[in-house]
Amino acid sequence: MMKFLVQRINKQIMHDFAFHLVKAKDFLDWRMEKMAVRFSEGNFDAIRNSDQYIPVGSVDFVSDYLLRFYPEAARALEPLNVPECLFPYAGREIVNVLTPEDVGRMPAGRLYCKHLKKIKHFSNGEADPEKDTAMYVGYQVSRVVDIDSEWRVFVFKDEVKYLANYSGNPYLFPDMDAVFDMMEAYKGKAPVAYTLDVGLSVDRHGDMKTFVVECHRFFSCGLYGFQDYSVLPYMLSQEWYEMKNMR
Repeated sequence: MMKFLVQRINKQIMHDFAFHLVKAKDFLDWRMEKMAVRFSEGNFDAIRNSDQYIPVGSVDFVSDYLLRFYPEAARALEPLNVPECLFPYAGREIVNVLTPEDVGRMPAGRLYCKHLKKIKHFSNGEADPEKDTAMYVGYQVSRVVDIDSEWRVFVFKDEVKYLANYSGNPYLFPDMDAVFDMMEAYKGKAPVAYTLDVGLSVDRHGDMKTFVVECHRFFSCGLYGFQDYSVLPYMLSQEWYEMKNMR
C-alpha cells in the first residue's frame, strides 16, 4: 500500500500537488487500489517507521524528511538544473562553474545563475554585473535569452504524461520532436519521474525554437493543471523510492 505523509500548514493544504494527491485517494479507492494519507505540520517526531511513508509537501518539507531519515541519500536533493546531456538542447551557452578555472568559460553578456547543490537557493537569478565572477563557483551559469512561452512536460518512465503552459503565450505549442529528442538524450540518466521545462522563442522572421529551461525530480513540483489521478500517486511514490535509495 502507498502511504503518503502530506504537509499541512496551519491545518490547511497549501500546494496543488498535495491537494490533488488527496483527491486521488477517492479515485484509487473506487478502483480498489490501496492508498493511505496521513497529514503532518512538519514535525516528524511521531514517525516510527519512516519507510512506510512518502512525504509530499514543500521542498523544505521533503528535504527535512529525507535528511532526517535517509541522510546518506542527500545528493537526491541536488537540483537537476539543465543536465549536461541536454546542453546541446539549451539554445544558449551554459556552463557548470565547478572551479575558479571554469569562470573563464562563462558566457559573455547577461547571465542567469542557479546553484548546483541547493534547490531554490536564495541567490538563484540573474547575475549581478557588479559581483566578482569568482563568486559564481558552484553555480550553473547560462546566457539570458528571451522566452515567449514556457511549458512543463511531465515525464514518467520515459513517457510524456501531460504538458502545461505555465508562463507566457499559451498559443505557442512546443515542438514535440525537439521534446522527444531531449527525452531520448536524457534516457538512462533521467529520474523515473521528472518534469522537463521547455522554453519557446520566436525570432523576427517568425521562426520558433524549443529549448530546455531546466529539469526537476518529481517532488514539490507545481502541477499547472495536471490531474491524472491514475498516474500522479505513482509518479510521486516511485520518484520518492528512487530518491531515498540513492547513495
